[in-house]
Amino acid sequence: MEVADTLPGPPLYAKAAEPLAEAGRGLTLVEAVTDRCGAEPSADGKTVWFECDSPLTPPQ
Repeated sequence: MEVADTLPGPPLYAKAAEPLAEAGRGLTLVEAVTDRCGAEPSADGKTVWFECDSPLTPPQ
């Protein structure tokens, strides 16, 4: 899954010391439930992505 935006700079993460932060919790949740995630800068912003491994075995 990929999501792109036009905001410059890296994605925001809430700091543990800021329990009432209004932004940044989404990426913390994504990291907790996915197998891989990251962000890539682009010419007009950034793309944030994640991958989930399938627990299913392909048919033989």
